[in-house]
Amino acid sequence: MSWITRLFFSSAITQGAIYVIRPMMTYRALELDASSATIGLIAAVYALLPVLLALTFGKLVGRIGEGKFVIAGTFFIGVSAAILLYAQSIALLAVGAALSGLAHLACMVGGQTMVALKSPTEKYEDHFGKYTFSASLGQMLGPIGATLVAGSTGVLPRSTSAAFALALLLSAIAMVPVISWRNNPPTVYARLEDSGTFMAARKLLKKPGIFAAVYTSLAISSTADILVVFLPLYGKENQFSALSIGIIISIRAATSMASRFFLGFLSRRFTTRQLLISTNLISIVGCAAMAMAPNPFILGVIVFFTGFSLGVGQPLTMTMISQLTMPEERALAVSTRLTGNRLGQFLIPAGAGLLAAGSGTKAVFVGLATLIGTTFLPRPRGK
Repeated sequence: MSWITRLFFSSAITQGAIYVIRPMMTYRALELDASSATIGLIAAVYALLPVLLALTFGKLVGRIGEGKFVIAGTFFIGVSAAILLYAQSIALLAVGAALSGLAHLACMVGGQTMVALKSPTEKYEDHFGKYTFSASLGQMLGPIGATLVAGSTGVLPRSTSAAFALALLLSAIAMVPVISWRNNPPTVYARLEDSGTFMAARKLLKKPGIFAAVYTSLAISSTADILVVFLPLYGKENQFSALSIGIIISIRAATSMASRFFLGFLSRRFTTRQLLISTNLISIVGCAAMAMAPNPFILGVIVFFTGFSLGVGQPLTMTMISQLTMPEERALAVSTRLTGNRLGQFLIPAGAGLLAAGSGTKAVFVGLATLIGTTFLPRPRGK
């Protein structure tokens, strides 16, 4: 298999494992009688270590190698699944959440840097679109597999432990196509920065278009992340079955997958700016409409369209950042973008949990619509 095919297979399976873990962490927290605020904090803990270490990872991946990062991330996704399998306290649940977030970050830093450095410039939209397509494939199948394995007692799964065991198995399978990369050197050695990683990232953000791309990515990724965490809580509040919520989460991933598969086709007919503005408008309307969904069917229809629009932004911001940076800057640029994503995923879920505790989960969806609306302030430049 070519490197890109190996990466696609690994990405799909590791994302499947993560999307088994994420909603099941919410259900395990509910089993432990956690409040809405606590669930929001656990979601924030998932992004805490990545916020602190993403820039460091960006520096290290250019010295250690992208393949080694993918391998390490895949291994520790399995370790986190093993911890969650036996987590019978909020504290241990938080430890598993933190480790799974860090492992997921390692996979993404390695994978995205590999695509940014190995792909020809004219193939960026196509390769990033298909790379994120593979991620969406895992995000679609993961929740379905989790709900089927875990079973249902109504609004709660019968066995979250069975789902975490599935995530452990998936992480082992994901290691197979990439294990041969364990001795590969970096594709391009990262430039050593005398000013330090943080200052180098700050300097990078001042380049035209970079901050806009990072902020847009932050808003879109935070919205998609919060939907995975708070849709199970919304379902419990409204007596929607765990199976229906699992299917709805998978619908979001499936439509994101479809939009990413056709991104190369769309980008040849519309500019980046046109695509971002139109899809963000759809996401705003969709998130606000979720707050008024009276039943699982209507919620699923809304999520269908919202998932398609949310799927476009991430690969487009990856492409923008790759096009605006030099090869020796790209590992740092990828990690800067991911730092922004994780910063949003750290701060926003905690706020969403407090909002849900005070006003119900419906208020969270309205808040997400507002968040995406702010992307029109630092609007990215068109091609």
